[in-house]
Amino acid sequence: MAQILTKQIELPKFNLPEPYNNDVWDIMEWDYYKTASQTYKNCWIARSNVMGNKMDFSLCKNPVIREESKYFCYLLISDKKIVLGTFAEYTDRFKLLFSYVNDKSYGTVLDIDTNDYEGYIGQSHKIKTDNGSALIGNEIVSMKKRNRLISFLDALKRAIHKFIESSKPVFERDYWRIEDIKPDEIKKISGNKNLDFSQIRQPLLKKVTKEFIRFKLASITFDSAYAYLYSIKMFCQWLYEYDESINSFAEVNRDIIEDYFCFLRVESDSSQHMINVGILHLSVMFEYGLLGEDKRFPSVPIILSSDYAFKTERRAKFYTTDEIVGIFSVIHDLPKVYGKILLILHHCGMRISEVLHLQTDCLYFNGDVPYIKLYMYKTERNHSIPLNDITYRIISNEIARNKTKYPESKYVFLNQDGTIIKYSTFVRNVKTALVKHNVLGRDGKPLVFGTHRFRSTKATDLINLGEDAKKTADILGVSTLSALSYYATATQTSVNEHIQEYLRKESILINSIGKMDEFNLDDYENAIPLCNGWCCKPIDLGICDKINACLTCSQFRPSMKHLTSYRLQLSELESTLAVAEANGYTRIVEKCTAEKEALQNIINRLEKMLDEKKH
Repeated sequence: MAQILTKQIELPKFNLPEPYNNDVWDIMEWDYYKTASQTYKNCWIARSNVMGNKMDFSLCKNPVIREESKYFCYLLISDKKIVLGTFAEYTDRFKLLFSYVNDKSYGTVLDIDTNDYEGYIGQSHKIKTDNGSALIGNEIVSMKKRNRLISFLDALKRAIHKFIESSKPVFERDYWRIEDIKPDEIKKISGNKNLDFSQIRQPLLKKVTKEFIRFKLASITFDSAYAYLYSIKMFCQWLYEYDESINSFAEVNRDIIEDYFCFLRVESDSSQHMINVGILHLSVMFEYGLLGEDKRFPSVPIILSSDYAFKTERRAKFYTTDEIVGIFSVIHDLPKVYGKILLILHHCGMRISEVLHLQTDCLYFNGDVPYIKLYMYKTERNHSIPLNDITYRIISNEIARNKTKYPESKYVFLNQDGTIIKYSTFVRNVKTALVKHNVLGRDGKPLVFGTHRFRSTKATDLINLGEDAKKTADILGVSTLSALSYYATATQTSVNEHIQEYLRKESILINSIGKMDEFNLDDYENAIPLCNGWCCKPIDLGICDKINACLTCSQFRPSMKHLTSYRLQLSELESTLAVAEANGYTRIVEKCTAEKEALQNIINRLEKMLDEKKH
């Protein structure tokens, strides 16, 4: 049996308007009932009979919990706008809750022990169901979902906790929402993560952690602050299990730290890299206390640089062509908007936070070329990226659709309910689809999905295609060439080949006609060298005025030196085709299908010739 909590707390007045401030709600006299469909009216009559066809809060003998319950119902109707049929289901849930708390001495719903309540209702209700699933590692496993009676209590407690928190200054709350913080109070805001301190059970540790995170928000993004907080919470939770009497970081010594590091490396499921990152975050916090001579921290360093030193060179990982194809093969199992986001990531090399926070005024033209403008939160500057016709059309169509459907929203990509898409939800859904369809990586194991790999892939592709470092850095919005070196993972052989190709461009334009032996170009003495092959259209027919139509042109002759380019172009075409098919873009499907067939034929011919040369 759970411990009965007797502490009474003085809650702020809810100040509910009429008729919500009454203990008995005669809903059948309200417009809420009168304007509902007959089906919902029948639901109300069938379910509310447990309270005499009324919402009777007087059944609750605890005056505080009674008021909290009325406030929660008020939110459901006025803010959540739930339909009468759904609200009817809450009548028996409240009656059951009231029967439980009437025999207890709880001061507020926040005091209710969920496990104890679960045991109480388990005497007459099925507590768990087997109709859920979750992605655990690289496996989709069956999960037991909590009964709605338990979820109901959790929702009630969250609503009351949020109300109490709202009366406090933002940085004194346990839950920091981005929208509650003034833009001038922090350096920058990115992502859509919120900072939750409630899981830190030690009061002083929680207070100090809030101060540290607020300090860090002056120089890092919300996403980075989330990562710092995650590392600190993990340590605080372990520390509570280790010795719940410790309530100050000053009590932590080297022996405790080493025990924690041992736990991370032996018992946690974290990768070595994530362990190092977590230790580094802790080290920064302890250094913050040491440099500030804060007596709530140890007076000497207890974390050494060797504790979190990265043993291997950090290199960005990129997707191969086959891995890209595998990713786009599952978009039919995802919301359509997710496929569009994946395409933007693949074609533009943007960070996921930049894509999810694209705003409806992001498109513009420079001459005939469409561009997308964005704010790069990481580097705190604006950036523009040229778009191809497909990506421009996808973004412009999303803007047009959402302006009609959700005129008040400023973002391009939205959920079905008009809310901004969360990074965690997006990644989780994509990973689940990849596992479900057994998409494998280059190592034959389940594909490791990460949105930042698209950025590395874009950098690698550009360099492999012969772009110079400066232009590649400009496209990606990278401020330094050293930063670019992290993203670009092209092989040295590939770099050498394509740099030489790039340096010889001028001489190729003059002297290269007839020197490629893939085709007999002697028969085309006026062939015009292109970036990816040769245009053999007779001069007397005039200069070709078509753009990007070479692949399906009978006068085009491919070059073996650009085989890698053709393969990459095929990968992009396949991903574009997948998105177009998922969204019913018939004209795009027709165009891409023709180009894909032409490209595949070119690649097959060149690969056959290459194989013949080897033998």
